[in-house]
Amino acid sequence: MSQPQTLGKYQIQGLLGKGAMGVVYKGFDPNIARPVAIKTIHASLLDTEMGRELLDRFRNEAQAVGRLNHANIVSIYEFDQDKGTPYFVMEYVEGHDLKTLLKDGRKYSPEEAVHIVGAILSALDYTHKLGIVHRDIKPANVFITHNGQIKLADFGIARVDNAELTQMGSVLGTPSYMSPEQCKGQPVDARSDLFSTGVVLYELLVGKKPFAGDNTHAIMHSVLSEEPERPTAKNQSVPKAFDGIIKKALAKDVTHRYQTAAAFRDELQKAVVPT
Repeated sequence: MSQPQTLGKYQIQGLLGKGAMGVVYKGFDPNIARPVAIKTIHASLLDTEMGRELLDRFRNEAQAVGRLNHANIVSIYEFDQDKGTPYFVMEYVEGHDLKTLLKDGRKYSPEEAVHIVGAILSALDYTHKLGIVHRDIKPANVFITHNGQIKLADFGIARVDNAELTQMGSVLGTPSYMSPEQCKGQPVDARSDLFSTGVVLYELLVGKKPFAGDNTHAIMHSVLSEEPERPTAKNQSVPKAFDGIIKKALAKDVTHRYQTAAAFRDELQKAVVPT
């Protein structure tokens, strides 16, 4: 499918990414003279009854997330349709996602890891109090701007991706960052996001994911039944306090985890305070 020249009033300037759900373009808002990111849904998904339900969910999530206003969250400006193509207009982030940075071999000190994860937890503290659970915390959804600001993307939209598209037969992404309750297909709450954030923290501290496997089934088995090695056993520069933080964040039982993002963030910040 060829790239459109415009979507609504927005000029399309290039392709930012493709996924199971649709395409993300870099766009330009001529009225305000600012760059934007535009996320679309594949037209082929809209031809079925489930696709129409997906569109309703897409719109509802846009309305919920569009009301969010937080420095660590990628803002949503608008939801509309152009010639049958539904699209979101979002804040354009000048920077890189954490997945790309990690893949390129970027290493992070414990202090840097706390800065990044602390920002994620600040965003989650804000949204959880509003009853919004992200459901897809992973490095690909964490952006670091050129001036070092942390931005969390795909709030709420991720739920649509996972809940609907897997039923349509599309491939679900790696479960490496999923909570045990997500792997079992059980209902999730804010504490599921905190587990996933703990996985991101572990990867930043150690350079590797805590749950590994050769295929989806093996990874899910690891998430459900295996205890990851202590961060200090993998990286001697990590302060010992992180062993306890990771153990609590990655508890299989939700009642043994941090119960709020604020509690998780508070313990993290204490771990890097000079004694």
